[in-house]
Amino acid sequence: AVRKADKEKRRNMHHNTLLLLRSYRDIRWMLQCFPDTIAEELDAPLHDLDTLINLVNSEIDLDNYRLENRIQSMRLSRSMMDRLNELYNIIYLTYIAPERLMVVEICSKLHISDRQYYRLRQQALNIISIRLWSAPAAELDSWIEVMSLLEVL
Repeated sequence: AVRKADKEKRRNMHHNTLLLLRSYRDIRWMLQCFPDTIAEELDAPLHDLDTLINLVNSEIDLDNYRLENRIQSMRLSRSMMDRLNELYNIIYLTYIAPERLMVVEICSKLHISDRQYYRLRQQALNIISIRLWSAPAAELDSWIEVMSLLEVL
């Protein structure tokens, strides 16, 4: 039963990741349009962001669950997109880009510290190595747990 549950969890994660990648462009566009959509829905101008934020907060305080769920969904989507972009950019700039960049240059381009660079690079390499080399089940399970925890962040 445990093995079956783990297999189902991995299948769901694979499915969700594939869905995210296939929908990447649409999600990115939706994230860009989201503030305008909310401003329009609340009949408030976007140029006054403080007023819009206050309106959203008061709608949530008034138990507008629909708006609250949409904002939570967008927050989660944004977090996953940011994570995907970080890992992609680290791998691309470190190993794939035509010109070889120093760590300092990569950190400058990505606006991150060198400590964060090394942490993200290690995570990206671990994820790729799992996929390419089919790590032993115990190691794979531990990395799946780590990736699940990172999704929460």
